[in-house]
Amino acid sequence: MGWTRRGAALAALACIGARSAAAHSLLVGSEPAEGAALPASPEAITLRFNERVQLTALRLFAADGAEWPVARPRDLAPRAEHGARIARPLQAGAWRATWRAISADGHEIGGTLRFRVEAAR
Repeated sequence: MGWTRRGAALAALACIGARSAAAHSLLVGSEPAEGAALPASPEAITLRFNERVQLTALRLFAADGAEWPVARPRDLAPRAEHGARIARPLQAGAWRATWRAISADGHEIGGTLRFRVEAAR
């Protein structure tokens, strides 16, 4: 009976380990940070992931839905940190950056980063 329980426990641990190993890449930080209130326009957007990803899209939108230009680097090789220079200073108000990437396990991931600019630069 003891061996059966031990075998079941080992099988459960193996399943948990396999699930965590197959987890998608995660966004672990950004500049500006999610929900940040910035005193002035940032010069760039930086996304940091827990592992290397291939960034496939990064777009920036004003509160009215107008898209703002960002200059992504030409080298789009997979890496854990991706950045894009903001082409023009942002106006005061609410902003959202949307991103998409190919996770290390081959799955597509994405998200939205929201922040505010308190004063135009």
